[in-house]
Amino acid sequence: MKTKNEIFIDLLPLKTKRLIIRKVSTDDVDLMLKMDKQENTQKYLGGVKRKTFEERIAFLEKKASKFNEGYASQLTVCLSDGTPIGFTGLSIHENDSNAEISYLFDSDYTGKGYCTESSKELIRVGFEELKLHKIYGDTIDGNISSIKVFEKLGFTLEGTRRESAYLKEEDTYKDFLDYGLLDKEFKIKS
Repeated sequence: MKTKNEIFIDLLPLKTKRLIIRKVSTDDVDLMLKMDKQENTQKYLGGVKRKTFEERIAFLEKKASKFNEGYASQLTVCLSDGTPIGFTGLSIHENDSNAEISYLFDSDYTGKGYCTESSKELIRVGFEELKLHKIYGDTIDGNISSIKVFEKLGFTLEGTRRESAYLKEEDTYKDFLDYGLLDKEFKIKS
């Protein structure tokens, strides 16, 4: 019998009205290098990255190899014409049927609903196809765009991990906000 991760991999690529969600590959290196330098994109991820082409290729190769091991933790979000615009993920925990959702987009494509649209599709697949019990995620307090995405998707703020995130460029600690969505809540809202 296939695991939830294996079933999820078999469903890829996913398609929405405007987007394609596919396996990450080394072809995404230019997008990753571009996003590494975007202050808005990196603000809540420890600041601007100074990674080399070779370092990012190695990182993407490692992420892509996870698919061969039966895990699909990082995916690339593309416009319907194939242009990559960001990354997302659904890290599935087989033992408890829960998954963590994540997302990060090129700042040139934020504010257009792409993050919400791709996340909705991952959530739909998670609950309807994979029969997950819960999908959860976190963000740093002050990341208004990410908070709005969780709220639009119907997630509940479940808790705060006080001063758990260090923002290097601001030399300050911020709270992590933990959000969750249960399968029964998804059924009510869909």
